[in-house]
Amino acid sequence: MTDPSLESIARAQDRTILIVEQLSTKMSERIEATDAWREKVDLTLVGDGNGRKGHNIRIDRLEQKIAAQMWFIRALGGGVLALGLKQVAALLA
Repeated sequence: MTDPSLESIARAQDRTILIVEQLSTKMSERIEATDAWREKVDLTLVGDGNGRKGHNIRIDRLEQKIAAQMWFIRALGGGVLALGLKQVAALLA
């Protein structure tokens, strides 16, 4: 007959192995889910390079468009300022 303490140790080891296997399976599932989520976020931010644009590219293009509009607004403001100064000079003369 075997020692009862050895049987209890064997049962405890079996339970431990089962728990480790379950946790390993859960960890693998979470890693897969995290990888899928990370890939989805990457596609959303950067795009896929095959015509699907990400938010970063869209933001860059918006910044370029705003810069072009700011140049136009500054030129228009400079013209208005020059006309205003001309009118003030005409009033003072």
